[in-house]
Amino acid sequence: MLQSFRADYHVHTRRSDGRASTRAMVAAARRAGLEEVALTDHGPRNIGVGVNAAGVFLRLKRKVATWESPGIRVLVGAEANIVGINGEIDIPAVVYRQLDLLLVGLHPYVLPRDWPAARDLVLANQLQGRSRRWRERAVEANTRALMAAMEKHPVFCLTHPGLGMPVDIEPLARACARTGTLWEVNTGHLYQRPQELARAARCGVKFVVNSDAHQPATVGRLEEGWQLLRAAGVPPEQVINLRH
Repeated sequence: MLQSFRADYHVHTRRSDGRASTRAMVAAARRAGLEEVALTDHGPRNIGVGVNAAGVFLRLKRKVATWESPGIRVLVGAEANIVGINGEIDIPAVVYRQLDLLLVGLHPYVLPRDWPAARDLVLANQLQGRSRRWRERAVEANTRALMAAMEKHPVFCLTHPGLGMPVDIEPLARACARTGTLWEVNTGHLYQRPQELARAARCGVKFVVNSDAHQPATVGRLEEGWQLLRAAGVPPEQVINLRH
């Protein structure tokens, strides 16, 4: 059964590591039949791919406010990086409070805020394949940092949870349900398995399917995410950007 999506809330532009302009990504979203699209470039501490400074998001917000965008609503947000084990992120509150939405995710190559973060969020994840001890350390730190971020900040969704940086699904999903944070099904990477999504769903979390598009061709390509959720037994009403 095909399902139609009304929005894609995770799209990158040339301001970070996307390959196209803002207008090109919005035009692609319009062609895909979306009602809403969110421009959510990487925060500045994502090494090599982040924006130059957090102020970039505010300048884009002001620019988009001057546009005429018939048929589609254009949101401006950010994909903030976790940079501390207590949920610190690389987008200050004075910036994200002026944006339309805040996405938060773990990324392997970030500039951490201190040595504990470097050890537990960077080194542990790089060494997780070497031993059980390092993997357990990575899982504990990743889960703790994400949970803390949701308690500290108004997080719209967790981006690609578990992608290359393992998490403890049930406690993380329960924290999402408690804080109203969405669990992203990411069709740009397609790494998730139905069994994992079913475990998260049983904790009461709601889902958002996003493309994580870095080029116009993949904006709004979300159907494979719904196929995963269907295989996991997740009902449509648990997915916030489906057309019902």
